[in-house]
Amino acid sequence: MDLGLKNKIAIITGSSRGLGFASAKALVSEGCRVCLCAHGLTQLNDATGKLRSVAGAADRVISVSADLSDSAG
Repeated sequence: MDLGLKNKIAIITGSSRGLGFASAKALVSEGCRVCLCAHGLTQLNDATGKLRSVAGAADRVISVSADLSDSAG
């Protein structure tokens, strides 16, 4: 299905697992560039690697480690 998302940019919080990861994977599959955000660095790095494989290019997926539950994050 082509949703017209190729080269659009999406920022997905809580994206290292669960629904956030599934959403990021769906967006990458549609050609989006995605920025993953989560506070668990190990899981975030694993998710980034998996999605870069789906995207077929490392520059389509970036990640930021942050805890967005407070203003410092």
